[in-house]
Amino acid sequence: MEHDRGKPYSVLTRNEISVKMKKQINEISDIFFISKSHATVLLMYLRWDSLRVSERLGENKEKLLMESGLKSVVVDPNLDSSSEISLETDVYEFADDDDDEDYNDDNDDLISTPFCSHKFDTTYWSEYLEKNFYYMEKIQTAISCPDQDCRSAVGPDTIEKLTLPDQEMYERYILRSYIEGNKVLMIKKCPAGDCNYVIEFHQENDDDDEYSLNVVCLCGHIFCWRCRLESHRPVTCNKASDWLSSASRKLSDESFSLCSTKTKTVTCPRCLCSLESDTKMPQFLTCVCRLRFCSRCLRSEEAHKIEAVDSGFCVKTEVGILCEDRWNVCQNLLEQAKSNLEAFEESNIKKPSDLLREQDIMIIREGLMLIVQCRRVLKWCCVYDYFYTEYENSKKEYLRYLQGNAIAALQSYSNTLQEQKDIVLTAATYEECSFFRHTVPTATSNIGNYFYYFIKTLQDGLVDVKVKSYNGGAGPFWYCDRCTYANTWHDKECEMCYDDSASLVGELSDLSLNKVS
Repeated sequence: MEHDRGKPYSVLTRNEISVKMKKQINEISDIFFISKSHATVLLMYLRWDSLRVSERLGENKEKLLMESGLKSVVVDPNLDSSSEISLETDVYEFADDDDDEDYNDDNDDLISTPFCSHKFDTTYWSEYLEKNFYYMEKIQTAISCPDQDCRSAVGPDTIEKLTLPDQEMYERYILRSYIEGNKVLMIKKCPAGDCNYVIEFHQENDDDDEYSLNVVCLCGHIFCWRCRLESHRPVTCNKASDWLSSASRKLSDESFSLCSTKTKTVTCPRCLCSLESDTKMPQFLTCVCRLRFCSRCLRSEEAHKIEAVDSGFCVKTEVGILCEDRWNVCQNLLEQAKSNLEAFEESNIKKPSDLLREQDIMIIREGLMLIVQCRRVLKWCCVYDYFYTEYENSKKEYLRYLQGNAIAALQSYSNTLQEQKDIVLTAATYEECSFFRHTVPTATSNIGNYFYYFIKTLQDGLVDVKVKSYNGGAGPFWYCDRCTYANTWHDKECEMCYDDSASLVGELSDLSLNKVS
């Protein structure tokens, strides 16, 4: 399903990122003859932009060092308080006073930056760094002296005087600054909770191509580079975020409703007012708008009686629930596909086959991974149904038709892969594996191409279906795209072709994920 081309990103370990960071620090240090501690502070201050650091050091080195807190402020005792201060780049040594010999002995453990005289014990340093930097959500471009009126920079040369845990936390903070605050490199941490891999996106390939958004981490997590949500192709980032927010809000509302009251709330299909229903059994409710309707199917009393006579029972309306139901079913199938992939990897490690070559194992692995990707696509296709409006029924129907075909094609491929996998895992000779080596790669290529064009059709907006908007129509109506009948906005379905729509929805609902063989 992915294009056969070089990936526009690299998956790196934290050690590999740390090596890149230290290399950048060493280059600045060697070129401009400054300490590695100074280079670290300057790069962090200018968000790891080596070019900018080089320009600033070349233009006015003293000014940059002063701005970043890497110059000592020394007050000349011969000048009064109103006189200007002098600036030095060397470490300022404070002279010991004979009268303060005992005091200095008691303060040997106090630590200050090389650029100021504000000394603090290690415990105070630890609390200060943890509270203001290490545990803060936002990365700062500079760490300054704990004294609130001092701007002296705290760099590695100060941190190395602290305890080992403080040094380790500082190293993690600097690495975090390199990842999250980098102005030049496009680096992001994998959003999976227990993953330590880092993704570097190559800037020269960072275009608007929709296929450059999905990132596959080595931990197995697939996410969108732009929004860092799970891979949501073919849905846009905004719609994916809106859908997840609405789903989360709905779950929260349902949880609150279950905890706060046992009374069921029903929405009137005409005026959208909420009415209470004290029983789970279907009952007729009368709204303030004078509509009398069934609490289960939400049809008017007359329509409910006709439906009950024709079908023999009250059918609960599917408006508003199909999307969530399909989403949950697709999510379960996605988890099952992931479990199948993990089970294969574990079995291959514990009990490798003597006949299977590495190429054969790769064929099966790619097939199982493709099923996972396709299941994820089908899950996010359900979101399209959620965003289509009332007058886009034709697009909804076409979408479900395409979904049904895609589900059937994927299920057929899954069955083929499972059958061929069982054959080769129990094969006694190499000849029995020859058919597998031809059939499965061909089927994998076909299903990949099928879903590629399926995704493209959805992203193009189902242009094969034309929806009539009737923008010139007067009055508070929406026009059915099938029969052009003007319905009020209180109507959830077209009154003129209601029966045909209902039967068609019933047929389409039979294309369930569990019934495809």
